[in-house]
Amino acid sequence: MKPMDLRKTLGESVLEIRGDGKAGGGLVLAFQSLASLALTDPTLNVQEWPFFSSARRGANIRSYVRVSARPIRIACEVTNPTLVLLMDEGAARTVDFAQGVPPGGTFVLNTRHTPEVCAKHYGLSGRVITISGDEIGLKHLRAQIGNVSAYVAMAHAIGGFTPEAVFDTFLSALKKRRIPETVLQRNREALEASLSEVKEGVFDEAKPGTHLVPPFAGYGDLPVGAQTALRLSQDNLTAYYARTGVQLHFEDPEDKCTGCGHCITNCPEGIIHWEPNEKNGLKVTGSDVTEYCKLCAECISVCPENLFSEIPFNVAWKEAEVSS
Repeated sequence: MKPMDLRKTLGESVLEIRGDGKAGGGLVLAFQSLASLALTDPTLNVQEWPFFSSARRGANIRSYVRVSARPIRIACEVTNPTLVLLMDEGAARTVDFAQGVPPGGTFVLNTRHTPEVCAKHYGLSGRVITISGDEIGLKHLRAQIGNVSAYVAMAHAIGGFTPEAVFDTFLSALKKRRIPETVLQRNREALEASLSEVKEGVFDEAKPGTHLVPPFAGYGDLPVGAQTALRLSQDNLTAYYARTGVQLHFEDPEDKCTGCGHCITNCPEGIIHWEPNEKNGLKVTGSDVTEYCKLCAECISVCPENLFSEIPFNVAWKEAEVSS
């Protein structure tokens, strides 16, 4: 089994990449960073987007990236990827992450298992790359977050990028989210640690007829076009999307905040307030819920000290509003 040369593929045609994971696991950030990394090469064209609805935390999601030295004119989901990523092994219970990959394709898995074990378990034929991203995340980021390592492994699979370009691109994406410097440093440590933890091998374990793409059977009840302008919080006050009668609440009277920064990293609206802290690097002080908090509950889910919660909230109407 001879693996396909990914650099040659993007030079002669289009390198199509697909990733499967769970909402809240960092898949979108990993793919956005990979797309940005490819754009550091001025000769490459890139197309990237995630595929999910208003996914609850833990729901299956997918992301796509296309990279080519030629103009990319196709615009649809990736069905025959040359490179696939399995960010969360739990997603593989309901989704065939290897579907449509041609023989000799590249498979990147965030797992503690070896490439050989994964190739046999999932029936993979091609180049299999594994990295224990959750363990690296737990060590450096204080949580089982494998997107940093998965991103490094994908960049390694494609090849041609310097380590500093790989690091700086990912950290630049975090800076746009106004991530504190201490958290940025932890992510840099996770990036550097990931380089030496990538394992790979070439295997031929797929059986005839496995991982085939089923014939198109129509869109069913799904509407045409999954994304809408309603997702753009700069133009829509997403606090209006929160459930009526409740509001996000932050309280830390016993000074329990560990400075892990996961609430800041996971907040899609960037409304978590914090201040520098000599002991832990940072201290969360509250959140702005007036305009952009839609009560997605990401901060509630990831806070190790349970400092975020939902509380009853009644909107006080002005007399003029009531009389009208």
